[in-house]
Formats: sequence, C-alpha cells, structure tokens
Amino acid sequence: MFVAVGTMLSGCVSPDPTQSAVSAEEAEKIAEVITKLDQQWSQTALTKDTAFLKSIWADDLRFTQHDGKVNDKEAALADAEGDTDTVTSSVISDYKVRVYGKNFAVVAGDHHATGKDKDGKPFNRKIRFTGVWVRKQMSTGERKWRCVSDHSSKLK
Repeated sequence: MFVAVGTMLSGCVSPDPTQSAVSAEEAEKIAEVITKLDQQWSQTALTKDTAFLKSIWADDLRFTQHDGKVNDKEAALADAEGDTDTVTSSVISDYKVRVYGKNFAVVAGDHHATGKDKDGKPFNRKIRFTGVWVRKQMSTGERKWRCVSDHSSKLK
C-alpha cells in the first residue's frame, strides 16, 4: 500500500460495532483515524516522506511484500527511500477497518497503482493488503496508532 497522485479511497465501510469492545461511536472515530493514516501512507511514494512512514510504522514492524520478501522497519524504510518509480495514479478500494478494541484494529483493501518504473517502462500494479494497527504507549505518555504488521499479495 504505497503510492501517490490522485489517491482515492472507495468502498470504505464503517466498523461493525458487534465485533468491537468499544462503542459504535468510538469504533467509528478509530476507523476514521486509521483510514486517514492509510490515506497519507498511500501518498508517500509521491512525496518520498519516509519520516511519515517512520512515524506510523512500529519499531517491531513486520512487512511482507507481494513478492514474499519480509522486511523489518529499517529494511522497509530503506526500500521506500530507494524507490525510483514515478507513480501517476493510486487508488485504494474495497477498504475496511475492523476495530476490535480501544487499541487494536485490522484493515484490508486493494491498492491499484499506475506509473513508470526507473527505466521509464509503464506499470499497472494491483495488490491486496492486510494491515494490523495497535495504539501504542509512547515515551511521552501519549498513545499513538502504529502499524505493526502489513502483508500484500499481488493481484495483477
């Protein structure tokens, strides 16, 4: 779930309050926060804002890419910093946040990106992703949402 220009989020579904240990109202607020973080994440291929990625990825992140490669936070940041693709369109669809409590949520969706690779060759990539978000206690005492695990599978 990485990328860039004209990001759209469609098919966003409200959390199911029956699966959550929080009220429907709180689940909705949590879903909004995580949705916004995922939308910002999708912009980082364009902005090259690896500082943002560093801020939302947990130190113990486990990131499984569509090619099967498994990265920790450091390796995932290195991949993002080394990305030379030019993305011209990015769409996240069939996106859903499932809130299971005050500090735990799972997201799933599809991501479609088009653009040109480092050699100028056009690409049209589709992946399906699942992410696990945990609200973690920071050293400042504040609690912030962090992605602790993400997995993507190539669709096309």
